[in-house]
Amino acid sequence: MKHHLILVVDDDVLSQGLVCGIIAAAKPNSRSIMAANGHQALEICREQEIDCVLVDYEMPDMDGLTLVRLLREQYPFLPIILCTGAGDELLAAETLKSGATDYFPKNRMSPVALRRAINNAIDLNVRMKTIHDQQADIEAFGFALAHDFKQPVRQIITFSDMIAQETKRLKGERLPQMLKFMSDAARRLDSLVDVMVQYTLLQQTPELKLCVFSAIFKETIASLQDYITARNAKVNFSGDALVLVNASFLSQVLQNLIINGIKYNKSEQPVIDVSVTQNGDVAVVNVTDNGIGIEKQYLEHVFKPLTRLHNRSEYEGSGLGLTLARKAVVAMRGDIRCESTPGVGSTFSLRLRTAAAQDAAA
Repeated sequence: MKHHLILVVDDDVLSQGLVCGIIAAAKPNSRSIMAANGHQALEICREQEIDCVLVDYEMPDMDGLTLVRLLREQYPFLPIILCTGAGDELLAAETLKSGATDYFPKNRMSPVALRRAINNAIDLNVRMKTIHDQQADIEAFGFALAHDFKQPVRQIITFSDMIAQETKRLKGERLPQMLKFMSDAARRLDSLVDVMVQYTLLQQTPELKLCVFSAIFKETIASLQDYITARNAKVNFSGDALVLVNASFLSQVLQNLIINGIKYNKSEQPVIDVSVTQNGDVAVVNVTDNGIGIEKQYLEHVFKPLTRLHNRSEYEGSGLGLTLARKAVVAMRGDIRCESTPGVGSTFSLRLRTAAAQDAAA
């Protein structure tokens, strides 16, 4: 259980002590800090990560509603509860309009009621932040995807018109080439639709189970064997671990990283080294290639939707592979990072939870 840091804002020292005492009884694992006025509260919030703020309504210089508005402007997802001894329905309505998460009369304050109010406020703001992040993510993805859809659609329309004109002349010399262009454009559009569906599905929480990493790796390599052979590539593997993952998600991540390591590669023989090391509750998986590498200034962008560092004529792809890989890893409560040297290769490091992590959580 997380130890919450709760800020109590009240100009009355006795009231401060009373509220902090009730918080201590309500949430023994949490810690309270006090501010005597709104200005001091704003300063504390700038310096520390506060989990919930309890604000007194009647304070000199800056009343509780004003402080609530200022806090909400600066911290959109901070749980804020306005406390007062003179509560009424009009004040409650004004409190919520000002941006407070909840309203709590002091005369009803008890450990049970306060614990419920704080937990509800924190849970509500966590959900609001999650929804906001997902909406922003989907909007950015939607705009980028719509832009990327246009090119293959325009190509399909253009070559359809040209084929129609060519057919009218009863001369079919250029028809095969036009049909190929049209087919390629349609396939790119089909691929974009597929990754869009995957991206949307990855918003859902996957079922996680303990799996032997090497078993998932072997199945992944089996599905890629034709591609690996056709590119004269070599994939090495070492180490193992019992990891807490979704097998389908992990397989998709490995497929993406291995294919990228082979695709973005100008070596005579693309080589992919996959190694697994376990350190307590974390397993570190390194996928290293001898490919073209990534410039330092682009490393922070490789996981963003539809980011393409190369021309489509040089390297095919949707620009969503690494985005989906990162979302899959995060959905499994893991982490993925990239280090790269242009002309030498790249290493993608995955940090996955292990059986020890599951035991610790239990």
